[in-house]
Formats: sequence, C-alpha cells, structure tokens
Amino acid sequence: MKTLVVVSHKGGTGKSTLSIHLAVQAQSEGRDTLLVDLDNHSSTVAERASIRTDKHPLVVTAKVSDITDLHQQATDEGFDLLILDCPPYLNDDTDQITRLADYTILPTSPRFTDICTLPKNIEKIHQPFSVVLNSCTPDPVGQISFKTAQVYQVLNDSGTPVSPVHITRLEAFTDALNYGQGVTEYQSNSKASKQIKVLLDWLYTIS
Repeated sequence: MKTLVVVSHKGGTGKSTLSIHLAVQAQSEGRDTLLVDLDNHSSTVAERASIRTDKHPLVVTAKVSDITDLHQQATDEGFDLLILDCPPYLNDDTDQITRLADYTILPTSPRFTDICTLPKNIEKIHQPFSVVLNSCTPDPVGQISFKTAQVYQVLNDSGTPVSPVHITRLEAFTDALNYGQGVTEYQSNSKASKQIKVLLDWLYTIS
C-alpha cells in the first residue's frame, strides 16, 4: 500500500480540495483508495464526501492519535492507496504523520507572503516531500505564468523541494465538489482534470 500525506502550514491552501481530487482519480484508475480526514476543525473532506452518490473512494474521519492503527488496518484490508488529509498547520504531530508516508505534499499558493513562511515550517515535515504550487494564475497561452515561474525560481534557489507539476486556479475544481464529484468525474477532458492526472502520475513515479 502506498501512503500519501497532504499537509499545509496555514489554512486556505486548497489542501483538502486537492486530496479529494487525487483520491477520486486514483480510485477511477483502479486503485482502491482510503481518504482520511484528520482535520477536525473544518472536516472539508468528510463534508464533501457526504454529498457523493458514489461511496468510493472510502472516506473516514480520524484523530492523529489513531493514525498508526489506521495505517495498519488499511494495509491489512488491502487498500492500494491511503491519503491522509492533515490539519491546516504544522506542529509536532506532523513528523509523526509524515513518517508513515511514502511521500508528502505541501500545497501552497504562489504568493510570496506564503512562500516566505515556508523555511521555518518545513523542518517539521519528514522527508521525502515537495511543495505543490496550487491555485496558480493561468497563463493565457497555456504556459506557466511569469509569477509562477518566479516562485519556482525562489523555491529552487532556497533548496526547497518543489513539484514540477503545479495546479492552476480553475473554477472546475470548486464546481466539481459542489456536485459531490472529483474534477476528473465532473469534466473528464478539462485542463483541471489533466492537471490532477499528471500530478497523481508524478507522485506515483517519485514515491
């Protein structure tokens, strides 16, 4: 079983949204997926799952103190992929959670105010991990925007691991959740769907 942990150093980074879309895509590819909502404050994953007509991927809520037993149970039950959607902050629990991961991603917006706060926080994340730039400005010609390219440069210069796959700010990501769907179900051939598919493929390749 592969374990993917999704963390963030602040709220509003799209962490839970990304977790849902990745889980739905993984399930559609035939990977039996368990998505765990560890965010007891907002429970975005659990709330969105409650309006889905398709009960797969399976979504459960849990406390951080339960994750070791839950990880073993998911392994015993034969799941192919476990995704842990963590609370929107990094603390001493982060190291414990991310030690279970084959890979950890940290979605963050490409705002310099958010990027500048990363160095003092990422030390709490057990490697391997990467920052995933999320909600990036779309470029009119479909290429990476100048602003996003600048942020990539800042992260690379600082030695911060960063995913080569970034997610742009597209309404389809939110619209899909409003219908209880992942974006690859809602608009299977859209730009948003392609980005989720490419990100998931990259995560499977690197982890």
